Amino acid sequence: MKWKEISVLTEGVCVEAIAGIFHRLGSGGVIIEDPQAARKYINKDGWNPESVSPDFLDHEFVVVKAYFPEERQVLEELRSSLDMVKDNFKVECRVFIDEVRDEDWENSWKKYYHTFKIGERLVIKPSWEEYQAKDGEVIIDIDPGMAFGTGIHASTRFCMKFVDQYVKGGESIVDAGCGSGILSIAAAKLGAVRVFAMDVDELAVKIARENIALNGLKDVIQAQTGDIVEEIGQQRPDMILANITAEVVSLLIPEAAKVLAPGTYLFGSGIVDSRWPGVKKQLEEHGFEIEQMLTDVDWIGVAAKKL
Repeated sequence: MKWKEISVLTEGVCVEAIAGIFHRLGSGGVIIEDPQAARKYINKDGWNPESVSPDFLDHEFVVVKAYFPEERQVLEELRSSLDMVKDNFKVECRVFIDEVRDEDWENSWKKYYHTFKIGERLVIKPSWEEYQAKDGEVIIDIDPGMAFGTGIHASTRFCMKFVDQYVKGGESIVDAGCGSGILSIAAAKLGAVRVFAMDVDELAVKIARENIALNGLKDVIQAQTGDIVEEIGQQRPDMILANITAEVVSLLIPEAAKVLAPGTYLFGSGIVDSRWPGVKKQLEEHGFEIEQMLTDVDWIGVAAKKL
């Protein structure tokens, strides 16, 4: 199968807005290449200089990439939306289009994506690698395919850390914007008894289902296509995982407040710091207490308790 890789070169201030546009257009495979974030990790343990090209580290612009089936016509709507981004943020956005085949995507992941640990218990292991779990470790087998959610990006790591910290066993959980299914699988492996996972992208849900089966969790996790903001009213979860965008998190908060009981949690991620004040206001206005925040460069994750 052939895919269109659409890249938008821009400045960091509007990255979240562009990711939101791609999300609205139905892409579950969004990648953000941020040289500022990469430079932060150059001198840290575990840095692999071969994981990025040298010229990438010298760039100041950010690249937001999304993937669509070749036959999908999204350029007209994308350009119209980017015109609004330019007007609102006073930045330039350049669009590039390339072709990607399934096998090209798969080989790229196998080259750069390796086993790593998040939090105290969770080990993320790509399906093509071998790993022997140490005492107390919980292994998540994952094949990202062309869906967002590898655990590498800060937004996913934030939610993974919240899952590791807060899931004790017996919970009912909603995974809003499930992508590859990585958060759902982590929650189920840590003892959640029911996980309802939803994504607007059919391909993401297909990949999530494959990963759920790979981990033997089809009886615990239900993954389906749809808009979680519209569908969440049918759920009564103990926790909501929302690794999406600030725009969608803000839309989700009022609906989440209706279904979450006092003492239960909403974990939000994918929030660029420039959009945090709006998300924070929404949480406070709808009866949430901000219990914990995680930050990395200009990304924010929040654990909020319903009062």
